[in-house]
Amino acid sequence: MRLIISNSLNPYFNLAAESYLLHHCSEDVMMIWRSEKAVVCGKHQNVCAEANFKFCRENQIQIARRLSGGGTVFHDLGNINFTFIKNLKEGIEKAVNYKQFLEPVRSVLYDLDIPTTYSHRDDLLLNGLKISGNAQHIYQKGMRLLHHGTLLYSSDLKSLNTSIHSKGKYEGKSVPSNRSEVTNIIEHKNWGSVDAFLNVLKLGFEQFWGTEFRELSDTEIYEIQSIQNEKFETEKWIVGYSPKYTHTRTFSTSQGIISIEMYVVDGVIQRFEYSSDQDFEFNGLEGEELTMSNLQKAFPQLDELELLEFF
Repeated sequence: MRLIISNSLNPYFNLAAESYLLHHCSEDVMMIWRSEKAVVCGKHQNVCAEANFKFCRENQIQIARRLSGGGTVFHDLGNINFTFIKNLKEGIEKAVNYKQFLEPVRSVLYDLDIPTTYSHRDDLLLNGLKISGNAQHIYQKGMRLLHHGTLLYSSDLKSLNTSIHSKGKYEGKSVPSNRSEVTNIIEHKNWGSVDAFLNVLKLGFEQFWGTEFRELSDTEIYEIQSIQNEKFETEKWIVGYSPKYTHTRTFSTSQGIISIEMYVVDGVIQRFEYSSDQDFEFNGLEGEELTMSNLQKAFPQLDELELLEFF
């Protein structure tokens, strides 16, 4: 097992690192990483239905999409992420087994006086409250599996709850998130700062696996940054990968109250209808990608925060 610590706090870099290690490496890997504030939705979700775009922009929270399925999660520096990547020697039919990855995590946490149990969805619970959500992705061509999860240590739970609750009505076939009551580990077992907890957690995993954490090489970082730039931080991946959906919403702006209904396929607005209690300039959106730049062209009198309501 190769143990990796990512020193980057960029959520797009770390999601790209998972992709690189899954698709371009051959060894079994465990990586620990943290990110600045971010909402990270599952591969098959409608990110607009999951993330509160306006709140996220106001609070410098990035919005991202990961490789695996499952529900939307919130990252900040009080949350520690773990990623396992494993060769599927036993075959795909035995791949979906969360406990093979979570038992080592539970063992290390137990040694840190943090006893956990499983939920019916294989989330990790502490005193009956969720501290870790997990998801998996299978790379069938390479017969490799990605499993990753969160560990809430001292996360901003207020921002977590607000940032992953969108407004408006969305109809489509995307996978919705299942909300659970969460808690921070520090409320039950205080290991000091998140850096202090991260250090004892790293030591625990080093003792468990019998090897030490190493940083990514310069060559790996270069390759990961290319994947980050080409995929994980692009609007085409984050917004455009959402399954087709219809979005209806009514909201107030500086130009009056606006009601919209749009049908979006692959990030492109196929149908757009709107009404307002005031008459103002509108330059059309049908056939355009759902991006901030296109919204600014269509509604030049609205500011950026108001335009975020369209997501």
